Amino acid sequence: MLFERKQAGDVVVVRLRQDTLTGHEAPDVKTGLLELLAGEGDKFLVNMKNVQAMDSTGLGALLFGIRQAENQEKDLRFCELSEKSRFLVKIARLDSVIDIYETEAEALADFKDE
Repeated sequence: MLFERKQAGDVVVVRLRQDTLTGHEAPDVKTGLLELLAGEGDKFLVNMKNVQAMDSTGLGALLFGIRQAENQEKDLRFCELSEKSRFLVKIARLDSVIDIYETEAEALADFKDE
């Protein structure tokens, strides 16, 4: 199983079980995100605590998920990215496109504030 899934109120929280998100894992992550978004719920949070390395293809998989969520009028956010993954998002200038939170609790609180 690619994701561990749990419900936190009206937010579906999933933890990516990969330690890398590169060209090798990206197709499976895209498929997993499509399946996730096809399920019940409108609010989704992907906890990436386990992902220690990500490349541009992995970043593309996250963007793919965001586009799919927007097309379905759903909300997809991410939390607990490693320092290296955050740096990749920043140098790609995608920090204004990808909603990233330090902790799962912070992200869940922000969902509640809306």
